[in-house]
Amino acid sequence: MEWSTLQHLDLRHIGRGVRPLQPHAASFHPHQALVAVAIGTYIVEFDALTGSKISALDIGAPAVRMSYSPTSGHTVIAILQDCTIRSCDFDLEQTCVLHSPEKKTEQISSDAEVHMALTPLQPVVFFGFPKRMSVTVVGTVEGGRTPTKIKPDLKKPIVNLACHPRLPVLYVAYAEGLIRAYNIHTYAVHYTLQLDNTIKLIGAGAFAFHPTLEWIFVGDRKGTLLAWDVSTERPSMIGIKQVGSQPIKSVAFLPMLRLLVTLSKDGNLHVWETRVTVNPNRPATQANFFEPAAIESIDIPRILSQQGGEAVYPLPRIKALEFHPKLNLAALVFANVTSADTSKNKASYSKDGRKQLFTVLQSARGSSASVLKEKLSALGASGVLAEHQLQAQLQEHHLKGQSHLTVSDIARKAFLYSHFMEGHMRISPISRLPLITVLDTKHHLKDFPVCEPFHLELNFFNKANRVLHYPSRAFYMDGLNLMAHNLSSGSDTIYRKLYNSIPGNVEYRAKYLIHSKKQRLFLVVYEFSGATNEVVLYWENSDAQTGNSKSSTVKGRDAAFIGSNENQFAILDEDRTGLALYSLPGGASQEAKDNDQVLEENQPTDTNVGSIRGPTPFMFETEVDRIFSTPIDSTLMFASHGNQIGLVKLIQGYSLSTSTANGHYISTKSDGTKSIKLKSNEIVLQVHWQETLRGYVAGILTTQRVLIVSAALDLLAGTSTNFDKG
Repeated sequence: MEWSTLQHLDLRHIGRGVRPLQPHAASFHPHQALVAVAIGTYIVEFDALTGSKISALDIGAPAVRMSYSPTSGHTVIAILQDCTIRSCDFDLEQTCVLHSPEKKTEQISSDAEVHMALTPLQPVVFFGFPKRMSVTVVGTVEGGRTPTKIKPDLKKPIVNLACHPRLPVLYVAYAEGLIRAYNIHTYAVHYTLQLDNTIKLIGAGAFAFHPTLEWIFVGDRKGTLLAWDVSTERPSMIGIKQVGSQPIKSVAFLPMLRLLVTLSKDGNLHVWETRVTVNPNRPATQANFFEPAAIESIDIPRILSQQGGEAVYPLPRIKALEFHPKLNLAALVFANVTSADTSKNKASYSKDGRKQLFTVLQSARGSSASVLKEKLSALGASGVLAEHQLQAQLQEHHLKGQSHLTVSDIARKAFLYSHFMEGHMRISPISRLPLITVLDTKHHLKDFPVCEPFHLELNFFNKANRVLHYPSRAFYMDGLNLMAHNLSSGSDTIYRKLYNSIPGNVEYRAKYLIHSKKQRLFLVVYEFSGATNEVVLYWENSDAQTGNSKSSTVKGRDAAFIGSNENQFAILDEDRTGLALYSLPGGASQEAKDNDQVLEENQPTDTNVGSIRGPTPFMFETEVDRIFSTPIDSTLMFASHGNQIGLVKLIQGYSLSTSTANGHYISTKSDGTKSIKLKSNEIVLQVHWQETLRGYVAGILTTQRVLIVSAALDLLAGTSTNFDKG
């Protein structure tokens, strides 16, 4: 898995001041695909999928903290730099002050640690200012609850606040790591989350809640990540991990991917998996509850330059990463580069800076990377490479398994970097907000159910009677089971268990479900840990007397049906070049009948009803990523990611077998044959065929566009990415 940019929200025109502004805060709607962005004194609402701006409100001062209200439609509650608390209603396009400070002159900086918590159970907001010992509660609607100060029972500075997303509980985090849970109506204490004296904490920097279990994740300012189980009367700590020495600024749980993301003050991002039981025979330990997730580390220049953006030098530091509570979507907010930094950086990119650096590097020859790092940090921003760049450098080395980063490595990087920087210094605000997602590069539709979709005929609305015959049931995959969803009753039943058992240590998931209604045959592609793939063939018997339906497995990474009767199917080998063609008995087209002898020569056939003849081997000239069913006899559609979509004829004896391949050679070169060119990084996700008066047409869905093509791959229609963002 890796981080990838979906799009950049364009904020260059907001505020139309003399100099461009940079977004400094963002917040997602609790369940819709909407994002509010704070830039200058404005809060702007965008559609997070298309990138379209919906509305913008000038609120009079920059927002420090903001969040959508979970109790009303499109209202953002924000704490501003002038210490007022405002609600911004995007539906009515108006703002109202909920609370203003006693002293009108009070100001807080954009980085001040103000705390704010909203509950979905009441239209109120709890907030607190830095180093205060009280919490204030005020209504989030005009004429709502008047501001009330709550004096907690502990006389300690309050460092954070959070509300439980489902229960009437307010969590107040105090200095030294103690957290109290209060009832939001009566303020009675429910319980206290506190460690024994052996582990010293500073205070919670961030909270996150599991979407279904009663787990609370707390990121401490000491760099410690904790997990608490609060489902019982006496809450227990179930996991603890030291993430680093820097305070943890934000923690988020991604429900779609079941991953936990932590962001430290220095801009370092870590992604964790939560392991409850590694071995069912031994009790789970707190130490291995958090395991680093198998995900590439975030690459800022790549994130900034994807989807038509541009990279910025020097590398910006991540200030905040805001996640959508339900979708696989996040907004990346960068720290502002101030003019003081600019002058300091300019000095370090000059010749004097390089001279200084050279002396330090000379004196540190032969010493370890940590000693060198200390000497460099004395120069400020580690000489030439910014602190987070040096961190990234060390991390990259560590991941590659090279334990020590030598002095010459850093020297070389630093010198090259400073030479480059002298000519390319670009310190300007990043006035676009990247919306990013976690992509499984091998499986883009990982978040979608593996199912068989329904499609209306293209000419449905031109028909006289317009009667739609729905199938009686819809099929989808759930783990090892092929499930049937009855469309009239809405009930779900296990249609077939495809595997009897799979060892507990093997991770697996269904990738594709291909179903032939005409042949009553299911082909289900599974992926197992260790990157092996298998296709399960499940053939329902329509003959009542033979009773038992068979299922068997074949090694392969993709499968497709061929021909208008779907009486042949192909399976793509693990190596992406080999292809095996199988034929089903009975009702075969004439062409397939002629080929039966060839198939029978390859393998003795089974005389049962369930006899499937084959395989006949074929070989693609270059690697192919996916194959798709076609209703055209002996024709298969293939797709290579970022390259092309093509059609190939699978006819035995059609082309000579090459010396390397035992079987038939399929050319993927588009000599004379029509193919559809894909854009770089474009991946074909789904293909569905329909019969029209003009013959067969295919609807093709890729990661960038939707196409309708003819059987000869002529483009009949397509979306334009310029207008249809996302």
